[in-house]
Amino acid sequence: MNRGFTLIEILVVISIFAIILLIANQILFSAFRGSSKAEATTRVKREGERVFGLMERSIRNSRAIISCNSSQITYQDQYGVTASFVCRNVGTPNIGEIAAGSAALAPITVNDVDVTACSFSCETVGGINKAVLINATFVAEALSTSARVEERGSISLQSRILLRN
Repeated sequence: MNRGFTLIEILVVISIFAIILLIANQILFSAFRGSSKAEATTRVKREGERVFGLMERSIRNSRAIISCNSSQITYQDQYGVTASFVCRNVGTPNIGEIAAGSAALAPITVNDVDVTACSFSCETVGGINKAVLINATFVAEALSTSARVEERGSISLQSRILLRN
C-alpha cells in the first residue's frame, strides 16, 4: 500500500496556505496603516492644542490688540511689550508655520507638523479690539518614510479669545 500524497493534493494544500497568507498579510498591513494614521492624528492634535493654548494665553492676558489682519495679529503683552503671531508660508507644502515673538519672530510649530490654513480676525467693541477669532488647520504625515495620503493626520481648530483687560 502506497502512503504518499499525490501532486494534486500537495498543490491544493500549498494554494490554500498561499490564500491564507495573503489574507493575513492584508490584515496586518491594514492594521499598520491604521496605526500610522492614529499616530499622525494624535501628534497633530497635540501640536495644534499646544500652539492654540500658547496663543490663547498670550492674547487673553494681553493689554491690547494693536493691529489685526488675516495673517498677523500684533498685541501688547501683559508687561507692555509688543509681540506678534504670524501665519507664514501657509498653503506651501511642508513649510507652513505659525511664528511668534517680539523683536524677532520664531516658529512655534514643530517641523513635522504643517500649517495648511491659518487666519486671524478681530472683533471691536467701542472701537477697541476686544476679541480675536483664530482658525488654523494642522496636518502631519506618518513618521514612516513612505507616508501615503491615508496615513496623514489632520485637524482644524478654531478659538474665540476675549481679552481680560
